[in-house]
Formats: sequence, C-alpha cells, structure tokens
Amino acid sequence: MKYFFLFFLFFWIPINTSAKDSYLKEFEVLNGKLSIPFNEKNNIYTIYLEEEATKVEFSYTLEDPESNLEIIDDQWIENENNIMILKIKSQDALEIQTYTFYLEKEFDQTVGLENNEFTSLNITKKERSPYLAPTVILVCISIIFFLFYMLILRYIKKIIRKRNHLHKMK
Repeated sequence: MKYFFLFFLFFWIPINTSAKDSYLKEFEVLNGKLSIPFNEKNNIYTIYLEEEATKVEFSYTLEDPESNLEIIDDQWIENENNIMILKIKSQDALEIQTYTFYLEKEFDQTVGLENNEFTSLNITKKERSPYLAPTVILVCISIIFFLFYMLILRYIKKIIRKRNHLHKMK
C-alpha cells in the first residue's frame, strides 16, 4: 500500500488553478492570427504567421500590471518545431501562468481545375489541436483515480475476509 502512494505522488500532475493575477487579460497577434479567439483561461494556441514573418509581433495586457512577462523563443526558424512560451509571474512570484503558442506559417496556393477555372486553396503546416493537452491530463487523472478506487476496494475486501476468517476460528 505504501508503494501505491509513492506511485501516486510520482505521477501527480500539478495544476495551478488558483492563479488569479498571473494571466493575460488580452492578447493579439500583429503579424498573423490565432487559431481560436483568445481566452485568458486557455493556455495553448496556434499562431499562423504571415509568410514573410521571422518573429512574432504581438500586443498584450496583463491582468495585474505589476506582474512580469517572460518571453521564451518568439523566433520563426524554418524546418524547426517553433514554439513560443509566455510566462507570467505574479508580483510575489508565487503564481506562474504559462501560455504555449505553436508557430505555423500559412500560404495560399492556386490550384487548377479541369474546366480551367482556378480557386484559392489555403494550406497550413502541422495542424495541432489546442485541446489535446488538457484532454490527455484529464484522461490520465481519471485512470489514476480509477486504479486508486480499485486498489481501495481490494484492500477492503481483504480486511473483510480476514475478519470473517477470525470469526469462524472462534
């Protein structure tokens, strides 16, 4: 039983749900667009940069003006996994909120049709779901709680069997 608690603590995923002042109030990309509208409670986005962009240009507003913003890797590098991370630390540095932005480039390509008419096709590189990480976390937590529940049931049944066995021996 003691090993189960060590296992449980080892795989526990800390989630900061108490962050009040350490988040972005507004965020806008100036040389591209966000995959979905910005929401301060959503921490994962994809930014589609303009074709000639080499760095993400953005404007933002912090919920707490005294919080600190740290920008990690806002450069676009061809043939790389381009990820920009924004860390907002509260004034007392006890709360940290992290926003992850996957950087992609998009371009238009004209495609010919059989009757010599042309249409514009929008092609994007590496489409990612912004909801994948929270879903994986919830599934993992659900599995852990299910296993924990099953282990407790097994332990209780074992105790009941011992008590029944002791009563039969008397």
